[in-house]
Amino acid sequence: MKKFCALLMNVSVFAAMPVIAGAAGTYYNGNLYQNSQQRYGYSKGGYYNSYGAGASYGQRAGIVRPTESQKVSSKKSEASSKKQGLVLDVNASHEFANWNFDMKTAGSKLHYDNLRWNVISGEGTYYFGNTTPMEIKVGALYGFQYGETSMVDDDITSEALWEIQEIEVDNQGEYLLRGNPAVSIGSSKGGSQFGFNASIGLTDFFSFGNMKITPSVGYRYFKYKVSTEKNYGAIIDVVNSNSFVNCLEVQPGEIQCSPYIGFTDAAGNVRSYAGFAISDVATSDTEAVVDVNGNHLNVLVNANGGYVILNDAGASQIDVGNTYYYEQSGKTHIYETEWAGPYVGLDMNYAINNNNNLTAGIEFGLPVYNSEGDQPYRIDWEHPTSVEDSGKFGDAYHFGLNTAWTTKLTDNIGLSLGFAYDYYSVSGATATTYYNKEVYQNLLDVYESWNDDGILTEEGELNLLELRELKSAGWKSEADDEIDSIYKSMGIRIGLDIKF
Repeated sequence: MKKFCALLMNVSVFAAMPVIAGAAGTYYNGNLYQNSQQRYGYSKGGYYNSYGAGASYGQRAGIVRPTESQKVSSKKSEASSKKQGLVLDVNASHEFANWNFDMKTAGSKLHYDNLRWNVISGEGTYYFGNTTPMEIKVGALYGFQYGETSMVDDDITSEALWEIQEIEVDNQGEYLLRGNPAVSIGSSKGGSQFGFNASIGLTDFFSFGNMKITPSVGYRYFKYKVSTEKNYGAIIDVVNSNSFVNCLEVQPGEIQCSPYIGFTDAAGNVRSYAGFAISDVATSDTEAVVDVNGNHLNVLVNANGGYVILNDAGASQIDVGNTYYYEQSGKTHIYETEWAGPYVGLDMNYAINNNNNLTAGIEFGLPVYNSEGDQPYRIDWEHPTSVEDSGKFGDAYHFGLNTAWTTKLTDNIGLSLGFAYDYYSVSGATATTYYNKEVYQNLLDVYESWNDDGILTEEGELNLLELRELKSAGWKSEADDEIDSIYKSMGIRIGLDIKF
């Protein structure tokens, strides 16, 4: 603050120099300072001095009339202060970003945290000048992902993943709370981004002292591509009901659930469920027979409490549902996302002095959102486009903010240091899933065969109906108002402003 006040004081002193100098005998002719001892070209007598003696000899010391050449020079100076011609800005920036999208019905939340980008951008502005106080601005950017960051595919925190099912338990219907919470974490690198913008504005339409404000309207396009590899995850199948209490509050604020384990008969019908746990069976490596809900299991237990089920041919078959661990070394998620649409903006320029100025810009836009994704390990989905999310005009918005300080290096080149922030958001976009035609057609053929043979169960009839509807829709399904997505970034930039 002290330095800023000192700067303002210096500017004030500099501005007051003509008045101070005049008091000492120097006059200002509009273009330059002249010493009091110089000959005054068109006065009637001798020399002009600071004591005013010339006035007593008939000199017109108090009136200074500019020459015609000085008038022309003053007009040129005024004209040159107007923005005119082409100005090119070239910038390099480092950005930090986050991107996430939530699926309401599916209950999945996917987010890329701590994305980092190196971005090269350029923007050209053409000022029409005095007769037409307008400007046209065109810009473009290209960026590539810097380093490596994490992606989290969260299917564990949403309540949408839990559902109430009626399941036959020992030939008796019972309502169960069942869920398949899952989570996976992978690494992301090698992403890219591209964008361009074009606008037309009214140059310095508003003016408040040294502050000039330019309103504008334009169009902005922004696209980024990110991917995931080395993905590790786990899924646990949880069942809870009055009969099978597998979820317990072990202490205030902490709930633990045992995984689902089912036993089936020879026909594959579920006979019972259990939250499987073994305690006080053995203190050393031994084989024991454990009775769980009337089912005899051979269990190998070691001293550390671990166990392996050695089910023999006479016992019921074990069904662990969707409980499993997995790891995927290749690319597991690939997303390409676009935000494109019109915007309105205000650009502000504050002149500190002849060599330094501050600029700031605010932008609000209504882009159309579209994102295409591919998950190569999903054999039940199509490739390379497995899913697609799209929003209508008005579903998304963009807010942008930028500031910069520029200082002149030469008359035509300036150095700028700045900050930029962008926030893109969409709510209620439509999600489309594309299914593997071959896989689902084969499944449909099986159900059709069972239907022809008259062995299709009631549940099978529902599955057959869904498959027929899926085929008639072109092996794809749509969910309206499904996707909420946010992309936000902030960056620090350095650049050059070049006037032509």
